[in-house]
Amino acid sequence: MAKKTLPPSIATLAVGLAPSARGGDEVRWFEEMVPMRDGTRLYTYGVLPPEGVKCGIVFMRTPYAEEKLVDVSSWAADQRSALARGYAYVMQHVRGTGMSEGAWLPYEDERDDGLFMLDWLRRLPHYNGEIFLDGGSYLSSVHWSYLDTNPPDVKGAALAVQDVNRYNIAYRNGFFKIGLHGNWFEEGFHKKDKSLRRSAAATFRDFPLIDYSRRHWGEAVPALDNVLRHPRPDDPFWRLHEPGSGVDYREALNNSTMPILLRTAYYDIFTDGVCEMWREMTPERRSNCAFLIDAYGHSGQPEDWAKGTHGEFPGGARSDEGVSPLDWFDYCRTGVPCAGAKPERTRYYVLWENRWEEGPELADGPRRVRFSLGEGARSWTYDPMRPAPDFPGSGGLCFGGMQLQPPPDFRDDVVSFVLPPLEDSLDVRGRMTAELAVASDCEDTCFYIRVSVRKDDGKWYLLRDDITSLRFDGAPYVPGGERRVSFRFAEHAFRLENGDALRVDVASASPSFAPHPNVAGDAFACANPKVARNTVFPGRSFIELPCRYPWIGHW
Repeated sequence: MAKKTLPPSIATLAVGLAPSARGGDEVRWFEEMVPMRDGTRLYTYGVLPPEGVKCGIVFMRTPYAEEKLVDVSSWAADQRSALARGYAYVMQHVRGTGMSEGAWLPYEDERDDGLFMLDWLRRLPHYNGEIFLDGGSYLSSVHWSYLDTNPPDVKGAALAVQDVNRYNIAYRNGFFKIGLHGNWFEEGFHKKDKSLRRSAAATFRDFPLIDYSRRHWGEAVPALDNVLRHPRPDDPFWRLHEPGSGVDYREALNNSTMPILLRTAYYDIFTDGVCEMWREMTPERRSNCAFLIDAYGHSGQPEDWAKGTHGEFPGGARSDEGVSPLDWFDYCRTGVPCAGAKPERTRYYVLWENRWEEGPELADGPRRVRFSLGEGARSWTYDPMRPAPDFPGSGGLCFGGMQLQPPPDFRDDVVSFVLPPLEDSLDVRGRMTAELAVASDCEDTCFYIRVSVRKDDGKWYLLRDDITSLRFDGAPYVPGGERRVSFRFAEHAFRLENGDALRVDVASASPSFAPHPNVAGDAFACANPKVARNTVFPGRSFIELPCRYPWIGHW
């Protein structure tokens, strides 16, 4: 392997060639252990243009890498099309992952390491003054961590399926997301440290939850412990520069000016949060940004879907818009919008109509159609120590995506309401809502709701889910009294046909969320949970669907 010595400000790169036998011209590549400010070396590799040529550099960083060297020659050979378009890629394993040194503390080192790497990229011989950021999920987070500094040579970013609001990542209405932040953090924290104690007996469903770090690792972990101590979105913690708060990330979007392509999906784990990011952008900030919402899940692949009806997807859906990050970067360079991602616009897929629509945002339809849940009263016993109902999938809040649902009333702690089949078609747009009239014999408890649809194949498909508690609005509750609890689901766009039926499941637990102990106050500090007897009054409970107008038939 040939060696090329670069200026003293840059570490020596190991440079090689991807053989032309793979097809096309030979491609130059490099790999290096790049020392960060504290001396920790991060495994970095990239593809190089022909010697003497300058080009835009696309930068990606990932924690999801095996502890082995990458076959950079093969990887580089696959980058010929990017080089032909004027882009060279640089990849890096983040600190403490893959072949990089150090310990991975999720989120906490990405800002410093990312800013250092931007300086490193600027000293590469093929740097032309243009850097472009690419990534999805945590591969987006590594860039969001420093975008509030608004680097002038970062000319554009394609950042998919990642919320910048750390509260939304960890919580929903005060309930800790085991099925998202909890399990992910536990698997990633210092994951290469084989000496770190890890107790498999400790779970996020044990009481008190606040002691999880000490039970599992035998020590305090501020980046997680701080999160568990602040379950409310209005807590000042989420605006402070403290481990776990993610304040730098939250300010990144509106404090930056480069064109950004946002992307989410109806069954992404961050659907609600990414849509919120777009809603909160100022008109000026939206002017050079675009937003895509497709019909898949977090991975962008059909594995998140319930298969086996109408072919591979429900309704025959095929929602790949075909807009690549390089398409967006071409717009950033030339100012000519790409067909599927226009500045200031949201482009979204309509499920079961199987087509794309476009507008300033995925707004709520102007006509709200309300469905009552029925009559009488339905009660169940909720025991926080009993395993939660095995609800498959999640509707834009946690992992799982759209999945087939079990039969109604499939457990004694789940009550199901199957609504009469629709007599007309409904074009649903935006955020569905629900309101339940409930009661409990405890001073506080949990209510979890899922909305599913039965199409003409007779199967139940998950649409949306949500969770809240009796006292999340802050008002005291007297056991035995009736209380109304409200839910607002993540955005969606879909067609309901004549004969389709909706179903609402209500419970007090979900495997995706930490269980509620049925006591008032700091639920995560509770060591002795109670058993609750909870009730829903369907005659005073309903779901509402925001629909296009006219809401019968086609637009």
